[in-house]
Amino acid sequence: MAVRYWISPGARTLNRQVDGGNAMCKTVMSGLGLIWILWMTGLAPAVSAAPETRMNVAVVEFSVMGDMHEQSGAIIADLMMSAIANSGRFNLKDRLSLSAVTKIAKAQDQELGYTGLLDPRTAADLGQRYGLDAVVIGAVSKPGDLITVTARLIDTKTASLLRSGQIQGQDIDTIQIKVNELAAMITTPPEAPSTYALTVRAEPADAKIRLLDDSSTYQPGIKLAPGRYEVEVAKEGYVARMIPVQIVDSALTIPVTLEKHPPPQYRLTVQADPPQATVRLLENKIPYQPGVTLPPDSYTVEISQSGYEAQQVTVQIVDSDVTLPVKLVKSPEPVKPAEYRLTMRPDPPTAKVKVLGVRAAYRPSMALKPGNYTVEVSQSGYETQRMTVRIADNDVTLPVKLVREPEPQQYVLTVRTEPSDAQVQLSGIRTAYRPGVALAPGRYTVQVSRSGYESQRVPVQIADSDVTVPVTLIKSPEPVKPTQYRLTVQTSPANARVRLVNSSFTYRPGVSLPPGSYTVEVSRRGYETRQTSVRIADSDVTESVTLEQTVSASTSATPPPQPATRPGTWRIGSVQVDSAISGADRSEVQRVLSRYVGQSATRDSLLEAAMQVYRSTGITLRFTVRNAVSGSAELSARVSQRLRRTHESSVPLVTRSQLESSGFGVSVE
Repeated sequence: MAVRYWISPGARTLNRQVDGGNAMCKTVMSGLGLIWILWMTGLAPAVSAAPETRMNVAVVEFSVMGDMHEQSGAIIADLMMSAIANSGRFNLKDRLSLSAVTKIAKAQDQELGYTGLLDPRTAADLGQRYGLDAVVIGAVSKPGDLITVTARLIDTKTASLLRSGQIQGQDIDTIQIKVNELAAMITTPPEAPSTYALTVRAEPADAKIRLLDDSSTYQPGIKLAPGRYEVEVAKEGYVARMIPVQIVDSALTIPVTLEKHPPPQYRLTVQADPPQATVRLLENKIPYQPGVTLPPDSYTVEISQSGYEAQQVTVQIVDSDVTLPVKLVKSPEPVKPAEYRLTMRPDPPTAKVKVLGVRAAYRPSMALKPGNYTVEVSQSGYETQRMTVRIADNDVTLPVKLVREPEPQQYVLTVRTEPSDAQVQLSGIRTAYRPGVALAPGRYTVQVSRSGYESQRVPVQIADSDVTVPVTLIKSPEPVKPTQYRLTVQTSPANARVRLVNSSFTYRPGVSLPPGSYTVEVSRRGYETRQTSVRIADSDVTESVTLEQTVSASTSATPPPQPATRPGTWRIGSVQVDSAISGADRSEVQRVLSRYVGQSATRDSLLEAAMQVYRSTGITLRFTVRNAVSGSAELSARVSQRLRRTHESSVPLVTRSQLESSGFGVSVE
């Protein structure tokens, strides 16, 4: 596809014609004619001769964003092609359309974003399809008063960004003047890195110096680029040194002093008989091992083995390795002492017998050497006995009768509480407390608690008499006033719909709201809707709203039936308990709630029932009241929160407001 540009006679308009198509764009630009003529006549700055190896490069149509003509990207891309061609550093291919590159990216399940960066697969596909080493991708945008053009040179093999640049201008004339600058930004090779002198001052001065992992040959003041190097300094008769060197932004001089090799060492080998004998170098910190290297000197070697007589040999190392054969002499056999049998006859026969200080476990007729032994005889429920047994020159049989332990004595524990109706528990034992409970001597922990008071844990020691413990509870501090308060709207009729107008809160009976003014709307079919203003300051608010029936032709003269109960009061006909509550807890909940069947209940009375259930079971209940046409209601109780307990724990005391905040509530359907 060929592209032509021309300036219309008598007009300051740039025209672009694509051969073989009808695409034509006109961009009105002030002063564009003269600038375009300069570019087309080749008056661009001269460039240096082309390098021997050139990259195959194609320019992709620049993407357009903001308040710019849609053909601006193609025009800027063509200008970039001219500027890059004038540089002489690349083999320039035909311009690629943005739509073609986008289609290739989508085929790779990728998106070509505003950044113009390509993913590796799209870059590789472009390089293989068009025979390219790199592509130029860019964007033209006008987010404000300035036109911004960005360009990037992308490697098609690795999709890495080689170079990038950006220019800005008030109008398109300025942009065209700066296109050469943008082309130079992405085509000019980077400057060679700076180098700095490295000098190594070695001692001795004739030591040999090498740069490891670097092909450069070291000489004093060698020029090296910034980076990390490793220098080796060596000389015969000295210990070589390898020194890491970091060159940053200045010349570097390093002093290196070599140390002479230590004196020669020779190997010492002791050939012991028996071979498993232990060999030690006396008065020397070096541990012996076969062929140990030692400097010339005089050494004392000790050879020992169990059952043999130890030997000490002096060894002189002069100027060669030394091998020392040593044969140990067996020690004379020790006289074995006579052994005799020990038999214990305990009563009861099942008692356990131990010979203390002897590794072997006791068994009847146990063989022991002559001597004194301590024997322990024990049995559960009996007092343990220890005795000394002497074995001299014959067998020993010793009867032992154990004495039963006395039955433990029990004493009475009484806890006198203030207030007197406080709850008392014994922590850590299964025995339930009651006044005058009998307990064996020992240490116990008594927990005393009551609603409205701070619980106390009191340690009690029972020794050899009855114990009475006085405990006075301290009242709990008054609860901090809540930052939110409850709003309850009691409607007539009771099943009217209540909502908060222009509020993010959803109304439900007892909804918690921060202080402020709220508009409450109450409505029901057959009644006139009513709105009322409610102000919440520093306490809960209960608002009563009565609706009036709408007048219609079908309305009979008979007045509607009056509700059997007051607003906010329900007559309970039946009780349903959550299936998640079972066992003793379910029986307790049913016992507390059954007294409301056939009776009228309010939110306050249901809160009192929930407090009773919590104290005995640790369960926080939430109620649902379902009104029936008959006037009675079904009370449904379900678990809102359950406190995990064991037989050693008790339910923490809470106030009514704390129970409400932990999940208690009443909803009406």
